[in-house]
Amino acid sequence: MAEQPEYVIEGLRQVATGQGFTENLYRIEFESGSDKGDGFMGTLFKAFIREDGRDELMVLVKVLPEHETRKQQSIAMFHREVMAYNVVLPMFRQFQAEKGISVDDKQGFWRVPKCYYASCDLQKMESVVIMEDLREEDFRMWNKLRPVDFHHTRLLVEQLGMFHAISFAMKDQQPERFAHLKQLGDPMKVMIDMDPKKTINNLFEEMFERAVTVVEGENEKVKKTLNRLKGVITESYLACVDGEDAEPYTVVGHGDCWVNNMMYAYESEEPSPTDIRLIDWQLCRYVSPILDLSYFIYICTDEGLRAEHYDELLDVYYKSLSNFLKVLGGDVERQFPKDAFDAQWKKYGRFGLLMGLIVLPMICTERDELPDMEEYMDKVVNGEENVKYEYATSKKAADLYEKRISGTIRDVIRFGYL
Repeated sequence: MAEQPEYVIEGLRQVATGQGFTENLYRIEFESGSDKGDGFMGTLFKAFIREDGRDELMVLVKVLPEHETRKQQSIAMFHREVMAYNVVLPMFRQFQAEKGISVDDKQGFWRVPKCYYASCDLQKMESVVIMEDLREEDFRMWNKLRPVDFHHTRLLVEQLGMFHAISFAMKDQQPERFAHLKQLGDPMKVMIDMDPKKTINNLFEEMFERAVTVVEGENEKVKKTLNRLKGVITESYLACVDGEDAEPYTVVGHGDCWVNNMMYAYESEEPSPTDIRLIDWQLCRYVSPILDLSYFIYICTDEGLRAEHYDELLDVYYKSLSNFLKVLGGDVERQFPKDAFDAQWKKYGRFGLLMGLIVLPMICTERDELPDMEEYMDKVVNGEENVKYEYATSKKAADLYEKRISGTIRDVIRFGYL
């Protein structure tokens, strides 16, 4: 691998010192840690801290892309992930500990990778996150090409319920301590506001038109209802991520809750997972709790699962939130009653469709068919005309995309979210 910059080496030195390695006796070695398509907003590689006479420490290092345009687009998200690991998640851990909930207690929310070091310098455009490699602990990703099944989805929504409950409890019991987390606005909103070329807006509109062609054979109600989004997708997105508008039910959410941003553990060959970790906190934000749920359910499951288990999954989430909020000293009937939960769904349930316009083509694309994002960004930045978002272009991928996006459209409309 290429030689790493000094700020990365310094981070690894701090990890080595913190883990008890002997100065001047340990060495740091590197190897690639990801495949094409992993780390969309960053570059991943493995680092080994080795010292004779003791066990090595292997960590996963995440740094900004080398490509200048992608680096400029990614820096704000790295800054957010560093804040998540250095501020938000430690605060949530401490709050749970104050309530007598230990890391070994399955009722608490601890399902994140161990982060050894995280740093971001916006002025120098330098950022690094150093964490455990969950693959070494036998965690693995779900195959993104397959819709996520009930058992994996159930485990996730249970964890989201506990995660969101912490925000409700802290807002109520420690409002001053929690207050600055309300400043965690949506990072994509910043990109939208600062982009004179309207790159994201144009991408939304391009992918909306692709979705429209998919539902040409649907009944008139579906086509007419979907058409309400024409020309206003970006505005609809911005309305969904407006945390102030979701009050008093706003929480700190994961923000990028799709299947590549979680890893599962299993016992022996059991098909049902026994544990989960939520990774990639680059879009962690203060928004309605519905966004995390809608994002995952409408992008990562399929129409068949929703037909059979949709209400059950929402009940699982709400029960998990309610039970853990009670453990934390809160009261769901006072802080997030069921009618408010249902009203939030009506208001923000469309979010999964909005994100699905962009994310579903990526999900449906095989790894070896992924386009060159650096080439794509260069074309966008240089103002080239007719630049296409070339995901799900093979027949297999396109067929899969059409099945998934049409199901999402039908369900979002069926439940009255659009």
